[in-house]
Parts: sequence; structure tokens; C-alpha cells
Amino acid sequence: MNLDEDRHSSVVAPVRGIKVIDAGIMEYGLAWSLQQRLHARCVAGNGDAFLVLVEHPPVITMGKNSNEKFLLAGEAWLSKVGVSIYRSDRGGEATAHNPGQLVVYPVIPLASFGLGARAYIHKLEAAVISTLATFGVSSHRDPDHPGVWVGNNKICAVGTRIKDRATMHGIALNVENDLGIFGLIVPCGIAGRSVINLAQVLGISPNMDRVKSEFINTFATLFECQVSSASVDEF
Repeated sequence: MNLDEDRHSSVVAPVRGIKVIDAGIMEYGLAWSLQQRLHARCVAGNGDAFLVLVEHPPVITMGKNSNEKFLLAGEAWLSKVGVSIYRSDRGGEATAHNPGQLVVYPVIPLASFGLGARAYIHKLEAAVISTLATFGVSSHRDPDHPGVWVGNNKICAVGTRIKDRATMHGIALNVENDLGIFGLIVPCGIAGRSVINLAQVLGISPNMDRVKSEFINTFATLFECQVSSASVDEF
């Protein structure tokens, strides 16, 4: 499980609402700072819960305890070709983000949702699986490797952190992004397995707005919450 958990949570009644923030294309460091601000509000105990949807310019992120051997290119060269690198505080190994990939960061108090860490990860994966099903795509979990898979190909990475009983980081669903960036790493530290995107599976370019909408609806159903919209400027 690509998870870094600081504390366990107790189980109480579910939260009633979650604010959805569509951040558009945002540099990874700015999105990380946004998550930190939202996380602080979340743990303050005011019932705040957030779902951030974003696309990132080309960037490679390493998990909190990532093995550097999974980074296949030097940092100076990556900078030269316009690929940033961040060493994150999430769980998991190296992954890559670029435009055309839908990244979702749920920032939620697990106790308010009545969830433990494992159940939370399974619900995140289930939300992706159900979203893909609306496009007629069959996908599945792998018992040995977190994320969502189409056949032997990974279509969605999962990497989270739970701190003070609230979540950070989340999922990265390949929609129509250039997969060449994954050649710079061993994706999620799994050798011999390929990555794929939704456009390749469908044979056509999917509409990103529809993917976002389907994911939000599925998330709201599985996590039993009501959604409302918010803007980045509010936080």
C-alpha cells in the first residue's frame, strides 16, 4: 500500500459535504502548498473536506522513502528538458505527472467518513474503477501492487499520506497524457510492467471534463458525501 500513516483514526458519523476545487493546470509545488493549507483547515475540526482536481506540468515525484535507483535520469538533465522533480512526503515510489493526466488530491478527515487507512485506499481505487467503467473500460486492482490496472498495464497510480487523521496526496489517472515521461523512471518501482492511458484503451481522445465529472460523481457516491464547488482563490 502506497501510504504513509502517522496516526490511526476512530470511527464516527460521515461528513455531509466536500468542496471540489478544480485547479486546472498547476505547478506541483503550488498544488502541494494548497494541499497543506487545506489539510490545516481539515484537522482544525470544522468539518472541512476537500477534493482537489489538477493537472501538472511535467514533473517526477518521489515518495517519502523512495529508492533513488528508480529515477533513471539525472536531475540536471531533467531540469534542462523541462521536467521538475520533487521529493514528496507521500507513500510510494517514483511516479510522473504531465498535462492530460487527472490528478486528484482528497483532503478529508477519515474519522468523519468512518474510514480506516486500508478502506480509504480501496475506496479510492474503487472510484477510479467505477469511473473507467462509465467509459466501457474494465479495470482492476492488483493484490501485490496498489493502483488500478487495465490488464497488465497501470492506468492509475495511488500514493497517499495520512497525518493527524486527515489525508493528503491521492491518485493520478492517465487520461490522454504523453506516456514518454514514464521512461525516465521505474514507475512506482515496478519493473517489467507498462503504463497506459485511457485514450489508448478507447482508441479516441476522451473528454477531460467528462472524466472529471464522472470521477466526482463516483467519489460522492462511494464516500457518501454531497459535493459543492470552490475556487483556489478561496484558500
